[in-house]
Amino acid sequence: MNTTLSWFDAHCHFDFDVFDGQRDEHWTLAQAAGVSGILIPGVSRSQSDTLAEVLPQCWNRHRLAGLHPYWWDQHQPDDLEWLAQSLVDYDSVALGEAGMDAHLGKSSRVSKEEQWHWFLPQVELAETLKLPLVLHVRGMHDEVSAELKRRRFSHGGLVHAFSGSQQQGERWLDLGFVLGVGGAMTHPGATRLRRTLRSLPSEAFLLETDAPDMKPAFCGSEFNTPAMIPFYGAILATLKMCTLDQLNEQLACNLVRTFPKLP
Repeated sequence: MNTTLSWFDAHCHFDFDVFDGQRDEHWTLAQAAGVSGILIPGVSRSQSDTLAEVLPQCWNRHRLAGLHPYWWDQHQPDDLEWLAQSLVDYDSVALGEAGMDAHLGKSSRVSKEEQWHWFLPQVELAETLKLPLVLHVRGMHDEVSAELKRRRFSHGGLVHAFSGSQQQGERWLDLGFVLGVGGAMTHPGATRLRRTLRSLPSEAFLLETDAPDMKPAFCGSEFNTPAMIPFYGAILATLKMCTLDQLNEQLACNLVRTFPKLP
C-alpha cells in the first residue's frame, strides 16, 4: 500500500462509543496508512453535543450536525433551531447526516411522512446557510433527487453509501452531488454496484468508511475503521482502470469541489 498518498474519509462516525478507549490507536493506524482527515456527520442533538468531548482538537476532523432518520424518536421540535445555531457554532462544512429511508417505513418504525417532516426543513436550512448536504438515502433515490431538483437545491453534497443504479447516480451528479463509496463494493454479491462504479466517471466519487459500520469483506476485526480508506482506493482504482496516483488526485479535487469550506 502506497502510504505516501494522502487520503480522506468522507463519512466516519468516529464519535460512536464503540471507539471509546481506542480512538488514539485507530487514528494512529489510519495516519500510518495515509489517512489525513475525516468528516464526522451528526445524527442527533445528544450525539452531536458529546462529540467535542470525545475527539481531541488536534485531529484533522471536521464536525457536522444533522438529524438522521434512524434517530427520529430522539428528535424534538426545537432541535431544528438548535441545528441552525450548531452549524454556525461548529463552522460545519456541510449539514448532515440527513435523509430518507424506505426500509424504515416498511418496518413500521417511522413513516415516510415523519421522515419528510424532519428532512425537508434541513434541506431549507442548508440552502439558507449555503451548505452542502450529507445524505442518507435508502430505497428512495428517485424521490429524494426529484424533490431536491424541484426545490432547485444548489449546493450539492455527498450521497453517503451509494448503492443505486447508474441512472440514479447520473441524476445525483447532475444535481452537483458526489457518491460515497466504501465497504459495500468489496462484497462478492455487489456485482451490480461494481458495474455501476465502472460506468460512472471518477469525478463522481468520494471514499468513506461509515466506521464503525459497513465493514469490507476482507475486514477481520470487530468493526470498521478509517484505516480501510487506502484499501478502498486501491479497489476503486482497479475498477476505474487508472493508477492509484490518478485516482488519489481526482478524489482530492472531488473533496474540495464538494465541500468548499474545507481548509
